[in-house]
Amino acid sequence: MAENNISNASKGSGRPVLVTSALPYANGSIHIGHLVEYIQTDIWVRFLKLIGKNAIYCCADDTHGAPIEINASKQGISPEELIAKYYKEHTEDFSKFLIKFDSYYSTNSPENRHYAELIFSRLKEGGHIVTKEEEHTYCEHCKRFLPDRYVKGKCPKCGAEDQYGDVCEKCNATYSTVDLVDPYCVLCKNPPVRKKSRHYYFRLSHFSDFLRDWISSNKELQPEVRNHVLSWIDEGLDDWCISRDGPYFGFKIPGEENKYFYVWLDAPIGYISSTANYCKTHGNKCSAEDYWTGNKADIYHFIGKDIIYFHLLFWPAMLKASGFNLPRNVFVHGFLTVNHEKMSKSRGTFLTAREFLEFGNPEHLRYYYAANLSRS
Repeated sequence: MAENNISNASKGSGRPVLVTSALPYANGSIHIGHLVEYIQTDIWVRFLKLIGKNAIYCCADDTHGAPIEINASKQGISPEELIAKYYKEHTEDFSKFLIKFDSYYSTNSPENRHYAELIFSRLKEGGHIVTKEEEHTYCEHCKRFLPDRYVKGKCPKCGAEDQYGDVCEKCNATYSTVDLVDPYCVLCKNPPVRKKSRHYYFRLSHFSDFLRDWISSNKELQPEVRNHVLSWIDEGLDDWCISRDGPYFGFKIPGEENKYFYVWLDAPIGYISSTANYCKTHGNKCSAEDYWTGNKADIYHFIGKDIIYFHLLFWPAMLKASGFNLPRNVFVHGFLTVNHEKMSKSRGTFLTAREFLEFGNPEHLRYYYAANLSRS
């Protein structure tokens, strides 16, 4: 491990600051809704650097999961080729919108495998991982278990239709695919069945008291976000399934033949591996551990409101259990809407970053977002 030269690793002085944005999925193009977050974060990091803070901005492509494997198969290419295609496109688009990362990496990296396996082993050693055989959603027509994003139905909490099998975009509730009402397979539209499979679960309930204290004591957290997360804790936290059956593109769980880490286990770990990439590309004057262990730096996440559950419950519990630093704060933004509705291809209100550039100046969009974003 490198010595603690973190304060000299980049320009600036004072306590080092690590800032991240949520990782864009390597299965499609960046659109102007995505850009809300990256422009917001970029502006904040630029401000920190201008006032002399020792700040770095790290991000990465989120590259694992069944959607990657399925989309690559449809295109007749390997998953590695698909994620390479979108990595090139994403980095080009970010550059054209003047978004400057200190490290932009990939979750399909040796560093991410290392930290995913390290954190998983520490969770097991701490008694926070159990295995259970439970029912999961299986499509008899497609002959495969259906991951969260390949089964839709009505939200079991609020009844909203056409919701994915992990989180409701209307009420932000989380659940499993078998909880959906009137589910159907996204691939073939047929109703799935339930089939038993053995999986690994993270005992999130072990951290209820810790999470309640951590959320309640964070005075920087937006009040409406704090209240929302506390309501979930009060309702009781369920064990979280952190494995998936093959076929699946991701990291195989050590000792297993056809079980893989769920994408939401290794995706946020991409923040740590991108930090490691930053240190590697800056002469190894620091290490990821300098930022993520020992309380030597302040960590800030920028995310959308649809992934609050993962970043304010699962992620901090994983970090706490495995001996890594927690973020000092998580900034949450809403969705970009057109006429108070979510962007939609069918309504003609959906614009990719590249489509915007055909008629618009990227600096105009940056100014518009900066002028209109609020803390709520």
